[in-house]
Formats: sequence, C-alpha cells, structure tokens
Amino acid sequence: MATGLTFSGTSNIASGQKILVANAKLAFEPAAPDPDLVSNERIPQGHKQWDILTYARLSDASALTEGVDLAQSQQLVTATTSITPSEHGIIVTLSKRLRRRQGDSNVVSVAGMQMGGSMRRRMAADVIALYDGFSKSVVGASNTIDITHFRGSVAYLLTDNDLAYGPAPLPLHAALHIEQISDIILDITDPGAVVSSRFGMSAEMLQRWWKGSDRLYGVQVFHSGVITRDANSDSKGALFAKEALHLVMTNEAETAEQQADISLRADEYGVFQEWGEAERADPHGVEVFSDTTATV
Repeated sequence: MATGLTFSGTSNIASGQKILVANAKLAFEPAAPDPDLVSNERIPQGHKQWDILTYARLSDASALTEGVDLAQSQQLVTATTSITPSEHGIIVTLSKRLRRRQGDSNVVSVAGMQMGGSMRRRMAADVIALYDGFSKSVVGASNTIDITHFRGSVAYLLTDNDLAYGPAPLPLHAALHIEQISDIILDITDPGAVVSSRFGMSAEMLQRWWKGSDRLYGVQVFHSGVITRDANSDSKGALFAKEALHLVMTNEAETAEQQADISLRADEYGVFQEWGEAERADPHGVEVFSDTTATV
C-alpha cells in the first residue's frame, strides 16, 4: 500500500482527471505586402502563357529642312516577357476522430487560416526572389544601408539610364527587411535633437511619423516580413517601380473541402492557386543588399 499525502499530481489519480485544452494560439503571420507592390494581371481562361510586350522608344525627332524629304522612317520595336504560371498548393489532413473530439468548426477554420497564410507567404517569397535579378545593386554584404543609398537609388531610377525603357515611372515602392528600415531610421534621426533642429528629427516626431510603412523621398517604404537573412546576416530587399515586376495569376485561390479518405478515416482540405512571376524592366529596379544583423 502507498503511504503519505495524496496530491493532485499523483500518477494514478491524475490519469482519471479530465483535460480541458484552452484555445490554441495561431502563429503570427509576417507582413507579406510584396505581391501587391508589383503589377498584377490575370490570364483569361484557355490560355497557358502570358506575354507582356514593352515598346521601345523611337529615336528623337529630326529637324526638317524645307523641300527636303524626311526619308528615315522609324520602326516600332517591342521586348517580350513571357510568363507561364505554375500551380501551387497545400493540403491538411484531419482525422475524423480529431474533428469529433476538438469540434469540427474550430479545427477546420484554423486549418483554413493556416493554409491561406502559407499560400500568401509562398507567393511573397516568389516575388522577393525576383529582387536578386536587378542588375543595379546598392550597399553590399556586411554593410549597413543609410540614407545616401536610399536617395541615390531613387535618383538612379528616375534617371534616363536606358534608351528603350527610359526612367522608371512613379510611384516607386521599397520592400525591405525590418532591420534595413531600422538602419535608415537611425541614419535620419537624432533622438536628442529638438524639433527645430536641422540635424535630425526629435524622438517625439519619430514616434508620430514612422510606422514601418511610410514615405521617404516620396517612396512608400514597406516592411516585408518574408524577406529572410542569409547565413551572414545579410538580406535582399528592393526599391522599384510597380511595373518593373509582373505577377500573373490564372485563377482565384481554389479550395478543396472535405475530400474523404474512408480507409484512413480522415478528411483532406486543400488550397490551390496558379501563378507565375517575372522581371519586365531591369532598369526600373534596384536591389538593396545589406547587413540585417539583429539590433538587440
């Protein structure tokens, strides 16, 4: 016989107690604005590929001489960007026993939210992968971005660098890792400065102004939470015109609900969507590759 005081945690007593699980918490989804920052188009039904044509500019007009024929004729020229979408998807399998015990509506709705977040992150990651393709790159590995890089990138984009494409059209967007944004804030502010100081913004003004998605040199700056660090704690964001990159979709997200597997005694739920992405105008984007070591 066992002797001593009986506690609630005593093994044979605890095994007879009912268990109530509190509502499970969802993992926080990072901001993934990137797909909305680029040009979006939809392929009509029955098409397997989307071709984007960009007309090159004609040569400058000529000065004419009265009575002399203008014999030189200009030809229209286009550059073609072809995008063939591919299918993406995710499934979650829930056992019938789990649904019965956890409550059908709760566990199924959570699965739906989780799958939606997964698809959005994948789409954002596909767009982010295009940032590495811009020929123009600023800052560099292990170096910290500052305002000079930012304003220099804006000046580069608004300069007529290419005879075919011309300067980047407004508006411009910046998608950056949060530590890149933090470095820019550090460079443009002086917490000890007063409001009237010409050397920086006061801490008060900074609190009221910067929200992680605001304008700098007229450029909307977005925190892209899906941008990752590499092994050396560097990250690649970008500053670009919207039509520099294209995202093409063939359909809205397609959901597959409650596909029963009788022998497994489970139900499958899935979300599927078809999209493709490509760079259209290389001179209209700048890769921002810089150190993003954690500040704290």
